[in-house]
Amino acid sequence: MTKNDFKNSTFQIDCEWLNAHLSDADLFVLDASMDNPVNKFDDVVTGVIPDSLRFDFSNKIVDKSATNPNMMPSAAVFEQKIQQLGINRNSYVVVYDKQGLFSAARAWFMFKTMGFDNVAILRGGLPTWHAKGYAIVEYHKEPAGGGNFVVTQDRQLFVDKHYVLNAISDDDIQIVDARGYGRFSGQESEPREGMRSGHIPNSLNLHYASVLNQGKLLDEVELKRIFDELVPAPKEFIFSCGSGVTACILALAAEIAGFHKVKVYDGSWSEWGKDKLLPIDTVQN
Repeated sequence: MTKNDFKNSTFQIDCEWLNAHLSDADLFVLDASMDNPVNKFDDVVTGVIPDSLRFDFSNKIVDKSATNPNMMPSAAVFEQKIQQLGINRNSYVVVYDKQGLFSAARAWFMFKTMGFDNVAILRGGLPTWHAKGYAIVEYHKEPAGGGNFVVTQDRQLFVDKHYVLNAISDDDIQIVDARGYGRFSGQESEPREGMRSGHIPNSLNLHYASVLNQGKLLDEVELKRIFDELVPAPKEFIFSCGSGVTACILALAAEIAGFHKVKVYDGSWSEWGKDKLLPIDTVQN
């Protein structure tokens, strides 16, 4: 395996490639599916890709001291958890989820912010893998431990509420909300208790499903068109959602479309919506 496989992949790897390289010693396949996502799915493939490891960013690879869900752990904790999976500094990582592309982008973004670039999304995830007739097993592989993975830098791609609050009035930064329009506009109530309805002032709405087709990202040209129509090229994007998961889908899409100054608001609406000191807007009919 070479780094060119990943450098030329535009952050995505096809099922055919993964099937051919599944037994490579330096390849790690991570299942980043969420056990109970707020967004419900009717058709979810059961089982896992052979030799894949569980990457649980909701319960294990997470800041357990945080009151908001799915918060990014410290660099030290992330490094320790990845070493426990047996992953090394020179390993190659492919992440997938059971919906096609839903939560895998979150795992991809977590690796990226920790300075690790040998990570790619499995295009189409488990549904496409299953549709192509590749093997599926019942259980994840047990972690081997003893990896020498090292966080090379914290690129600070996740930002907090203070950063977002300052960004509201910054013309060079565009905040984009990945939730559905009903929640963004305030016309639908939030699925989590204690949340106000509405959105961060001066943010724009781009539902994460708008950049997908049957669980796969649209092509680069179409993604660029979507972002160009959304807003004239900003110097920086901040993506937000309900709990920092689907915002990472938009971050991935923006990267592929050629926008490289991309950040994710980690607390997202789970934090902003319950903090009554933070401003909100709604859309009036």
